Amino acid sequence: MQNQTKWLIAHTLEALLTTTPFEKVRVTTLCRACQISPQTFYNHFTDKYALVAWMFRQDYIQATNQAHSYTISLLIQVTQQLLSHKSFYRQVYQVNSQNSINHYIYQFNLKLATQAVMSNYHQEHLTVEQTLAIKYHTYGTMALFQELLYDQLGIPLNDLCTFEYQRTPDFLKQALSKNF
Repeated sequence: MQNQTKWLIAHTLEALLTTTPFEKVRVTTLCRACQISPQTFYNHFTDKYALVAWMFRQDYIQATNQAHSYTISLLIQVTQQLLSHKSFYRQVYQVNSQNSINHYIYQFNLKLATQAVMSNYHQEHLTVEQTLAIKYHTYGTMALFQELLYDQLGIPLNDLCTFEYQRTPDFLKQALSKNF
């Protein structure tokens, strides 16, 4: 029942965003549309930004649940999953606050890469070079995804994912491959 309620809220938000900018959506409006109480919403999410983060995680989980390694195919799957909700992500990417999805995904990717590298190489901390390489790679892939999201890139998805994979630092490729 708990997951059903979360999905109801998520699908309702996505539907609302077809007519209303994200910044104008209020939790009370969302609750009315779902026919739930605000307390029910807050039992599941701290705010609408937490809901958006949860929705991203669900897309990521769905795209990676069968993955055994970091590959071009995996990058394609993740990107296709996110693009299957293109209008939703276009709306939420317009938010530039500290709670933005862009900030959340950046932190998510950093944490994922950091944990994979530390686990794979049995390190307590990343080196400065590893940290910079992960940040550089994360910024690049996120900027390219955003351009793809807004149809500004002009290259096929497979070419983009191949490009990103080929430019993933070898130490990160190896760590991500072993930690899926």
